[in-house]
Formats: sequence, C-alpha cells, structure tokens
Amino acid sequence: MLQQLKKSIILADILSFIFGFLGVTFGILSVLALETFWSMDSTVRDRQSFALTATTICCDILSVSSAMFAYYYGVKLYKRTKNEDRDDKPEVLKCERYSFYCDFWSFMFGIVGLIFGITSFITLFPSCLNEYTSWWATITSVCFDSVSCAFVGVAMGYFRKGIKLT
Repeated sequence: MLQQLKKSIILADILSFIFGFLGVTFGILSVLALETFWSMDSTVRDRQSFALTATTICCDILSVSSAMFAYYYGVKLYKRTKNEDRDDKPEVLKCERYSFYCDFWSFMFGIVGLIFGITSFITLFPSCLNEYTSWWATITSVCFDSVSCAFVGVAMGYFRKGIKLT
C-alpha cells in the first residue's frame, strides 16, 4: 500500500512539473505574441495571444491539480509513516514533511499564477480588450508558475531523498 502511495506521489509531482513547465513556456509565448515583432497586425497578435493564453490556463489547471493530489497523498503517506516503528523514521519523516510542504506551496503559487492567467485571458476578449493589462497579467502568471514549478522540483528532490533513506 505504501509503495502504491509513493508511486502516486511521484507521478503527481512529475505531471505537475511537466504541465507547470509547459504553462510557463506557453505563457512566455503568449507575452511574445503581444509584441509588434510577432506580427504587425494587432488583430493577429491578439488572436494568437488569446490561443496561447488559453493553452497556458489548461496547463496551469492540470499542474495545480497534480500538485494538489501530490500534497494530499503526501500528507496521507506522512501520517502512515509516522505510525510505523522504524529506526530511520525521523530522517524519513523530515524528508516527507518537507516534500509535502513544497507541494503545498507549489499548489498555492500555482493558484495565484492561474488567477493571473485567467485575468490575462479575460482582458484579451474583444469586449474588454486591453493588451497592456494582459501583458502584465501574463508576465506575473509566468513568474508565479515558475516558482510553483521550482517548488515541485524541490519536493521531488526531498521525496527522492526520503525514498533512498528507507
């Protein structure tokens, strides 16, 4: 049962990292699509940035969901490990605790990045078109998503260290 739980956490962290990285990449492309060197026609720029921002939001939703699952399963694993009687327990518990803390912060930063991504998306609708606000919201979203992605990387490192100790 514990092995299956560990595999679920690893899979959730890997998916969160991959989708977070894709969200950052598409977010950067969305910002670049709003620049004049992308296209001289503002309608083309807005349409392409709109499509890239929609893709960014989809990747962010998947990344945040995966981080939430990794956190949930991490807490579950921590509670089960805490109840076991082993010699290496304090070091393993410390690694697992840091791992799910990082997953929690990844989730929080991912949510904030997702909110800014949605703000960017809304400001690209024709009824409330504002390239300046969309540009800043997308850059802010990319920054938060990058931090979220980094937290997932750190969480995977701690979790891997905890697995090696067992």
